[in-house]
Amino acid sequence: MADKRVALVIGNGAYTKAPRLPNPPRDAHDVAAALKRIDFDVIRGTDLDRAGMQDAIVRFARAAQSADVGLLYYSGHAMQFKGVNYLMPIDAKLDDEADLYRFTKVDDVLGYLQQAKALKILVLDSCRNNPLAEALKRSIGLTRAASLPRGLARIEAPIGTIISYATQAGQTAVDGKGRNSPYTTAFLKHIEESREIGDIFRDISADVYRATGQTQLPELSLSIVDKFYLKGPASVTANLPPQPTPVDRSVVAPPLPRARSPRAPPRAQEVGPAAGPATALSQPTPVDRSMVAPPLPRARPPRAQEVAPATVMKSAQLVSPCGGSRQTSRGWTRRNRGTPCSHRQRLCNSC
Repeated sequence: MADKRVALVIGNGAYTKAPRLPNPPRDAHDVAAALKRIDFDVIRGTDLDRAGMQDAIVRFARAAQSADVGLLYYSGHAMQFKGVNYLMPIDAKLDDEADLYRFTKVDDVLGYLQQAKALKILVLDSCRNNPLAEALKRSIGLTRAASLPRGLARIEAPIGTIISYATQAGQTAVDGKGRNSPYTTAFLKHIEESREIGDIFRDISADVYRATGQTQLPELSLSIVDKFYLKGPASVTANLPPQPTPVDRSVVAPPLPRARSPRAPPRAQEVGPAAGPATALSQPTPVDRSMVAPPLPRARPPRAQEVAPATVMKSAQLVSPCGGSRQTSRGWTRRNRGTPCSHRQRLCNSC
């Protein structure tokens, strides 16, 4: 999918000195709408005179400088002279060979089109019978009239370019009786399809050939290497979130088996040296519970009868308020076992 696409769409039908063509303005309108739907920035012009043609081509040339895809679609009168193809503005006249300078050279437009970086497309639905060419033949004489054949001259597509004529080189195309010409009808049918661009233009040619009773076969010249999609398939255009890289389970070390406690504690001489530094996939060495000394039993406080009588400190003897015990260096000791406690009304065992 391209970042930037530009298109120049021109439909000339209101000629002042040549027969009017009803379809080209409608062709240009419909083609411009279709190209906008597939993300083209479109410069559209209908019934352009010489100044209008030059202005539209200059705008297109500037836009193509930064474009990835460039497309030129022209519908209207055109002609060739000495192997050079010309596009006709609506105010063109052709009294003699000098009037060809008032026309637009297809080679010049193709040169501007080549500024696009990725893909260039030139579509000319303009090989209609041109009465002005007959006037030019009379003015240049019979000896030079052979250089003015019908239709357009063949152009070899440069690298990365598709060139499509409405009919074969040197032949004329019909304008059609419907809203659009037979070529533009097929172009509108296929240009928005999610298919490769080369296949799209081949189908356009096949549709025109069948629609005209096998009398008009478009000229198609493709010189592209890669595959291009103006409207890519869903698998190409969908913006899917990145997926995590799957883990190859075969390269992950399996967990070490859980160590079992030995039945009997190992002897001192059986204890091996400490293990070396662990690697990235090593597991921590399991602790042998049998080698850890069991915790010491918690000391119990001695029973009352097991407590030795405290040594009486003669220097500091205090009598409890109840008179039933006294204070020694090792705490309070009973003085008179069974003596009633004056402030608690019970036998004083520990005042």
